[in-house]
Amino acid sequence: MITPLVDEQDPDGGFIPAWIDNLAKKVEKLYVVALRHNAEVPLPENVVVYSLGEKASRLGKILYFYRKMLRVIPKVDVIFCHMFPSFTILAAPYAKLFRKPIIAWYAHGYVSRELRMAHFLANKMVTASKESLRIRSAKVIITGHGIDTDRFRPAKRRKKGSDKKVILSVGRISPIKNHETLIRAADILVKEKGMKNLEFLIVGGVSMASQEIYYAGLRKMVEELELKYYVKFAGSVPYGDIIRYYQQSDINVNLCPTGGLDKAVLEAMACEKPVIVSNETFWDLLNPYDSICLFKHQDPRDLAEKLDDIVMINHEDIRFKIGKHNREKVIKNHSLSQLVNKLVEIFNEVASSRNLENK
Repeated sequence: MITPLVDEQDPDGGFIPAWIDNLAKKVEKLYVVALRHNAEVPLPENVVVYSLGEKASRLGKILYFYRKMLRVIPKVDVIFCHMFPSFTILAAPYAKLFRKPIIAWYAHGYVSRELRMAHFLANKMVTASKESLRIRSAKVIITGHGIDTDRFRPAKRRKKGSDKKVILSVGRISPIKNHETLIRAADILVKEKGMKNLEFLIVGGVSMASQEIYYAGLRKMVEELELKYYVKFAGSVPYGDIIRYYQQSDINVNLCPTGGLDKAVLEAMACEKPVIVSNETFWDLLNPYDSICLFKHQDPRDLAEKLDDIVMINHEDIRFKIGKHNREKVIKNHSLSQLVNKLVEIFNEVASSRNLENK
């Protein structure tokens, strides 16, 4: 398995150790090559991790990668390239040399030249949904997203404190996340509808320096609209801590356009939270509550109406039913255990086919 990192606390890649742990339970030996490895992360005994991050220079990383590939690839049955198309491109010469199949995971709406090259080189490609890998091909297999539903689950009890309804948005600070739509919806709810018992909590950091201007603009908007009491920025949160934000919230909002299935939404759903999204890819998962939970993209007034509807639902059991429905859908279609079973099935099938070809 070639993957970006092995670190439970990384805000974006903290889920990877759980993937490794579950895969290791299904295979005899799992070799992991990672750009970075937190050695404090506990892993099963049959997992061996090689980290490129220990090498100081770019040349050192490349040479180390080449040496490890030459040593490891002859021992394995399948090469699993996780997330970055460049991993497939880098692994391809060794796969060809030692006649090993490549299975590549990709889950993003953007189709780059690099992705097309990876698709050409891989034996199979796996993805979360049809919108998460927009190349139509017999090579592409939809497996679901792989949410750890043992970790992301409802809290046994809600921490008591403020009587405010917490509206949570999780994701890096970036224009594609459309946080300004949430801020303008907050302005409508607080000032026009007089709803003072709300807190809008935005969890996520700025991953690139180029996004600092966008972040500054959001903070300025909050100040100019006099919403500092209502809209809070929590900043980047370690992956291991994000669960408590989901559990202590009332509603999760995701403002991304229609595209792949956002993992943060599925995590909130697994915690039995109502979600409101503009991404129409979620329609099937949210049905029959789609009319309540889907809003028009970049339309703060429609978002405000949807939030008002859910907040003002008189019967708590309706919100409870939506939450139960959401968790059941994630368990059925996007659980980590289901994903790993599908992956191992694909690994075995591809490895068996390659073994027959080699005879």
